Amino acid sequence: MRKIRILTLSYCDVCKWLKSELSKEGLEYKEIDVEMFDSFASDIEKKFKTEHYPIIFLENDQNVITILPATELEPSPTLHTFDTIPQAIQLIKQHI
Repeated sequence: MRKIRILTLSYCDVCKWLKSELSKEGLEYKEIDVEMFDSFASDIEKKFKTEHYPIIFLENDQNVITILPATELEPSPTLHTFDTIPQAIQLIKQHI
């Protein structure tokens, strides 16, 4: 089973919606408020070419799948994008 980690902003309504839906689905996650780590947030935003949150990481011993609301990067087997929270939940369920 993959661990779910989400990068969020405290004022982000989409982040709040994702957390609510994960809880409704019974999916445990670890939240990281990126406002607490400015340089970390900046590095993540540069690496994934995004300024949008939440950013979802699904981790296991073999690889990490990243799910973003928007990016300039091309999708791949380990990089996905979503338009809605239900779509994000569906992607999470496919990969855990």
